[in-house]
Parts: sequence; C-alpha cells; structure tokens
Amino acid sequence: MKVILFCNFGWMSRYEGLAGKPDKIVGGGKFVAENETGLEVCNFLSCRDGYIYGHVETIQGEKDRQIQIEAFGGAGEYADDVDVVWTATDPEEGGRRVVGWYRAARVFRKRQKFSTVPSRQHAKDEIDNYRISTLTENAFRLNLEDRTLVMGRGRGWMGQTPWWTPTSGSSPEVLEFVRRTRLLLGRHSRLSRGGACQSSPGRNSPGASRDPYQRYVEAYEVEISPRHDKLQGSFERYLARAGATQVTPNVASVDLRYNDATRGLTFVEIKPCDKASARYAIRTAIGQLLDYRQRANADVSLLIVLETAPSHEDRSLATQNGFGVAYPLRDTFEVLWPTPS
Repeated sequence: MKVILFCNFGWMSRYEGLAGKPDKIVGGGKFVAENETGLEVCNFLSCRDGYIYGHVETIQGEKDRQIQIEAFGGAGEYADDVDVVWTATDPEEGGRRVVGWYRAARVFRKRQKFSTVPSRQHAKDEIDNYRISTLTENAFRLNLEDRTLVMGRGRGWMGQTPWWTPTSGSSPEVLEFVRRTRLLLGRHSRLSRGGACQSSPGRNSPGASRDPYQRYVEAYEVEISPRHDKLQGSFERYLARAGATQVTPNVASVDLRYNDATRGLTFVEIKPCDKASARYAIRTAIGQLLDYRQRANADVSLLIVLETAPSHEDRSLATQNGFGVAYPLRDTFEVLWPTPS
C-alpha cells in the first residue's frame, strides 16, 4: 500500500487566494505571522491549465531544504502518483486537522519556479513558486465544519518539519490515524472549475445510491462521532457495575480493554451503527480486533460492542468466528460469547 505524504500549512477557509478575497490565513509559521500571508494561500485554486499548485514551507533559516522523495518511491527530481494530505491547526478549537488532499500528485525534491504565472490570483498574491502539483479533478478541500479528523502530537508524529511520511513501522496510534485518513480519501470528491468543493457526479453524490458498505464507512468509520463516545461511556459504566477490573480506554488504538473474571484480558471495539449496518460494523471490527491482538502478542478475548441489537445472522457472524458481541438492552448490556464446543 502506498504511503501518504502529510503537509502542514496555515489555516484558511478556501485557499483560493488572499488579495481581494474574503479569506484570511492564521498560523503556518513565522512568515505568516509577520506578513499575514503565505505561499500556500492558493493551494486549492484551480488554474487555467487545469492544475492546482501547492506550497509547503521548506525554508529553515537560510536553507531551503529538499523533500526526500525516496520516502514515497521517488527518484531524480520528483515523485509521481503521491497522495498528499494537507493539515492545519484550527485557531479556535485547536488540533492539527486534515483540511484537504491531492490524489496522484507530483512532489518535487526542490522548489519549482513558474515559467508563467498560472492565474491572475497567483500574481496578485505574489506566488511565483510551488512544491507539489496535481490535476484539479484530483484535489478536494474540506469545508470548515467537516475538518474533524485530528492528527496526534508528540513522539512519532509530525514534528517541526511541516511534511511527514508515516511508515508501516509507526505506532498503532499513527497507523490508526492513517487508516482513518485513507477512509476519508476514499470519498471520491473533487473541486469544481471555480475551486469550490462539490461531490463527484453519479454514485458519489450525497443523495445518490451507493454501496451500503461505503455508506457505513462514511457514516461511522472516518471519524470518531459523538455516538461512538456515548456508546463507549455507557459500556464503561456497565463494566463498572458488572465488576470488571483494569478498565482502560484508548490504548494502542484499542477502544477499550478490561479484565473479566471469567474470560481474562478482553479487547473491545466500539461500533455505533443502525440495524441495517450492523453486519458491516461487525465485519470491520473483526479485522481491527484481530490486528490489535496480533500486535499485542497476547491471549485475549475479543468483544464487539454495537449500538443496536443485531439480527441472529449478524450475531452469528461474530460468535461463530470466536468473537463476543454486546449491545444495549434497556438499562444494561446484553453480552453474548461463543458457545464452547
């Protein structure tokens, strides 16, 4: 699976230019703070040649650093077919958030100068260089209210250098973030000719008929929803009443782990869903829990907590494969484990 290049820049609403536009840039480093502008202000502006040109700041002091394109399969002066995900820090709520992406982009090792300025807006904003390019149809910018996927901080995450490529050997928390990012990129949306976000026509339009599993992923798996947190909180309170010990949430991507008097150490995956999507929730949880158990290298029981009671067939999908399944039942939870053979 190809890697993702994450690039950080200043926070804007549209990234379609600053001069003469009702937008502003916040954050993004010392240059932005001092000048109230930056070379990234046109990062989602569709140009007359059908391309979008992106900037990530590579200058540190007196040195203009190179991007090590070998990290994502490049050689020579550039790497092609790179998925570039743009992040910025929300000035009000905090957190470095995914704000958009380029699919199948070209990433250059060194700064590139425009031979011809690609748009009038680039000229107005005095942008004469770039580091990354892609076709307009391969770019998507999230609206402000949809920027809910937050990158972690600290060791193993993006540091002071504003570009970062996680590897397969990254921590479970990083790999979970990458997984959620890939799900987000799986929404095949694009920019309109003017640069504003719109969904692709046909099957990817919001109201159009889509594969049920895709609808489940978009509704429940891309980001942690309030329903997820509510369901997890309810189950934690149930465990306290039931006498479970060592109840620990959110460690190494596992939603919840606890010690059961009968079954020992148990890993829990929390899955908000409705009746129609319960089977997809179970299928997704099975893969995640198997991955967590292998990484933990421990003998653990695996439990899927659903938001609603599954059908007999869906419940059997879990229990016949060695997984427990739980769901709310009035003021408690029904917890079903595989029948010993």
